[in-house]
Amino acid sequence: MVDAFSLPGSRPLGCLLVHGFTGTPEEMRPLAETLAAHGFPVHAVRLAGHGTDVTELARTRWSDWFASVEAGVAHLRATAGRLAVAGMSMGSLLALHLAATRPADVTALVLCGTPLRLGDARVRWVPLISRLLPTRLAMIAKTDGPDVADAAMRAASRSYRMTPLAGVAQLLRLQVTVRAELPRVTQPALLLHGRHDHSVPLVNLELLHRSLGSPWIETGILERSWHVITMDVDRAEVGRLAADFLERVEAAPAAVRAPA
Repeated sequence: MVDAFSLPGSRPLGCLLVHGFTGTPEEMRPLAETLAAHGFPVHAVRLAGHGTDVTELARTRWSDWFASVEAGVAHLRATAGRLAVAGMSMGSLLALHLAATRPADVTALVLCGTPLRLGDARVRWVPLISRLLPTRLAMIAKTDGPDVADAAMRAASRSYRMTPLAGVAQLLRLQVTVRAELPRVTQPALLLHGRHDHSVPLVNLELLHRSLGSPWIETGILERSWHVITMDVDRAEVGRLAADFLERVEAAPAAVRAPA
């Protein structure tokens, strides 16, 4: 099993890291190490159904994933007075849901490859197919592994090599919920996306930018990366951008961080 991990830091602003669908906390480790090197205490959660066996993921609901995030908040709040949340892909959706429903718990957001909408029109059939087929058959093989340009990192990834359709159906439900909540998200947000993302079209970056309720939004496109930018060829730049953004958020007056 790939489990959650924490790294210490001396700053009052901690950072909760949330991995993506079928992924593990390890896809957040490069970002975690950079943030910790800048003094931010970090905690990377393991979402329910992940990092074990893919059949477990097929049995989880998005509310189970969110419960893992809430447990991570409680863990990190024991050592950090304020929290930022950094999510990768589905982890960004969960971060947005947390920011909308528990705004007092979230000081800032770092959102990577946020999948507000998926590019493949066939996903509309997923909920029906997942109900009709047995779990062992309702799986799609990821023959090339995760969507990562860096071949060494792609080979080393411990993400699932199968995608359960029942899990995709839950992801779609989470998308619907989060899209309706975006105007309620007013925290400072850094939006990052890989230029060559094959899983989540780049148009999601602009959709997220214009839908958020925050007056403080920054964006960045990682020119060489595919979807999982936290572990791809531009991962060092992701860490640099995130650390710089969070340092400025931490130093900003409270009225700027969380406007009424």
